[in-house]
Amino acid sequence: MSSPSSSDPASRQVWKDPDSDWGYARTARLQQDFEAAAEHLRQVDGYVDPLDPQHRPQLRADLALEGGGVKGIGLAGAVLVLAEAGYSFARVAGTSAGAIAACLVAAISRAGKPMTDLRSYLGQMDFTKFMPEGKLHRFLDHLGGTVEKIEDAVILTQRMGLYPGTYLGEWLQPILSGLGVRTFADLKIEQSEDPGMSLPPDRRYRLVVHASDITRGELVQLPWDYGYYGLPADEQDVAGAVRASMSIPFFFEPVVIEANEATVDVAMPDGSSICEHYDAGTVTWVDGGMLRNFPIGAFDRVDGRPARWPTIGIKLSVLQTQFPATEASGTALSVAIRALHTMMNEWDRYNVEATAAARTIFVDNAGLTATQFDLTTEQQDQLFLNGVLSATRFIIGMSHAGGVPRDASQARQLLLARKAAAVPQ
Repeated sequence: MSSPSSSDPASRQVWKDPDSDWGYARTARLQQDFEAAAEHLRQVDGYVDPLDPQHRPQLRADLALEGGGVKGIGLAGAVLVLAEAGYSFARVAGTSAGAIAACLVAAISRAGKPMTDLRSYLGQMDFTKFMPEGKLHRFLDHLGGTVEKIEDAVILTQRMGLYPGTYLGEWLQPILSGLGVRTFADLKIEQSEDPGMSLPPDRRYRLVVHASDITRGELVQLPWDYGYYGLPADEQDVAGAVRASMSIPFFFEPVVIEANEATVDVAMPDGSSICEHYDAGTVTWVDGGMLRNFPIGAFDRVDGRPARWPTIGIKLSVLQTQFPATEASGTALSVAIRALHTMMNEWDRYNVEATAAARTIFVDNAGLTATQFDLTTEQQDQLFLNGVLSATRFIIGMSHAGGVPRDASQARQLLLARKAAAVPQ
């Protein structure tokens, strides 16, 4: 077992342990507190599956995983802690890097494999292969207000992204195939598997990923929205949907879809429906983080009945207290790139509703941007351990609270109780 380092707060309480199935270890006191909290949660917050003949309470949750490019390794650390606590994951939503982790979690769950496999799969990913042609991304990462050297960006006038993005499929497709997943039909949930499910038939899947349709100007939730493009959802490629969700504009070439003619009945809030018609054509899909980076409400019940288990969000964020000097944009290109970074990097870090924050694990992103694909091993380890520590604290905190909030009312009650406890008596 490796020894903990004292270089940062996380490593003093958790550290990488290659001899552990989970890939990490905790101090003895923290491990004891974690195990006690997980068992308490199972007793007070567990779900009794009606299909289980022994009627044992089990920890179950839906997951919502935020996007964040390379920072997504922090999601893995948090997911593993939830699994260690005993959680199984019924459905998973994700955007961008969150979509990559989400599809692996859904496929592992579907195959009945241990969630510890997530660590080994992500360990096979070579971040440098996402950008094989050099370091042009640094030009975009550090574009200032005055641009003196513009010729490096000429490639953007010749194609739709600096990098083809093909490595994702080369890495992801064999993993999914080994888990028995190719199309969304392989991730479908039958009503007989989950009799209490409230989702409409077109949303009964273990996985949903978000992309941005910049042709029609709207959010795309896949596989739920394939019908708007005249495409049968069950036949669509899972890896292809994930590829669309992580297509960071300018960095990766977007996904172009051949849309068929489609007529769709759209439900209205009053229970009526309207008919929408779409002509055939082509559309361009890019990173879903432009429109919805944190899909925390994806699986909220639609029939008004109480939720059977919670949705737990995992969000990559950092509380910044020191801000260096800045320089205003001086060119149209600079405005475009900075607008992209605003959309893709933490624009909503303070825009998480209190009721969503109460069921969210906040993972310190170590100040990294979504496109720093040249992460060092130390940086990757730090992100992973940040996820481990944040999720460990979440489990302990939810045990003290008596369970993870399932709806807005429960979340408000938890927040009020925490505020009251923080007030000096």
